[in-house]
Amino acid sequence: MNQEIKQAPGCIAFIGIASGWGAQVRETEKGPEVLYKSGVLSSLHIPWVWKETLFPLKSSQDIHLPSGVLTLPYIEDVCKRTALSVVDSLQKQHFPVVIGGDHTVAVGTWAGVTFQLKTQQKFGLIWIDAHMDAHTMETSPSQAYHGMPLADLLGYGESCLVNVLEKGPVLSPHHVCLIGVRSYEEGEAALLKRLGVRVYYMSDVQKSGFENIFQEALHYVKQDTDGFGVTIDLDAFDPEDAPGVGTPESQGLKAQEVLPTLTRLQHDPDFKALEIVEYNPERDRDDKTLSLVRDLLINILPNSEMMQEIDI
Repeated sequence: MNQEIKQAPGCIAFIGIASGWGAQVRETEKGPEVLYKSGVLSSLHIPWVWKETLFPLKSSQDIHLPSGVLTLPYIEDVCKRTALSVVDSLQKQHFPVVIGGDHTVAVGTWAGVTFQLKTQQKFGLIWIDAHMDAHTMETSPSQAYHGMPLADLLGYGESCLVNVLEKGPVLSPHHVCLIGVRSYEEGEAALLKRLGVRVYYMSDVQKSGFENIFQEALHYVKQDTDGFGVTIDLDAFDPEDAPGVGTPESQGLKAQEVLPTLTRLQHDPDFKALEIVEYNPERDRDDKTLSLVRDLLINILPNSEMMQEIDI
């Protein structure tokens, strides 16, 4: 594909975040480069560019650090650069797709989106994940920051992660919806309940079906907002479909049910950005998880004709 076409307004801009500092299992830092070099993105029949891969100041190969405050400077730095890269993509009228890395990158992704679109606390977000990611240091048993990004975005957490580009919460709890949750602790559940965040547990999905749940969630995050995004932690999926993740949880979402439903995002002009995180190539089997990432992108991202109709 011609580079000028790739760089034209409306193309997809991939941003790789090669950091696993927020997790206990840190091989997710290898995910973006493995995805990029695998060639699976050639399956996309849309203009796209791999904008850049952002690396932390040091990787887990360089130094060993336990989960907790010692990793915070590296996470803060990566989140800030992620936010600025997302801002730059939106300024160029590109559609940002952030590829992690662990889920702490969400702090930077959605801070950048809301900053550039001027939608702080007026932006909707569908959070597809096996976990709530709503801990603070006071409630987290592991002290791993990838269990905290949603709390940060809602204004609860380390000041440097709450206020990445501008002060105050990035998201309003009334515009956030979680899907697929099945592993969580009491402290984070209490925070989300107190704030009134809508949570669809895996039991809800099993009862009503992913299509119905997603339709409800989509309607919810579009009410009284100026756009919405989707963040997908691959551990939301059943380990049979996505073995290559840091924290797999059994009885998860089924790709064959999820993928057809996500195609409705292709036609939605309010859909402003996508994030896919926690791909751990070291734990993948027969490229199942890599193939799932490819299929997610094919089903979610608009084709060339649709791109012309979407005002990013």
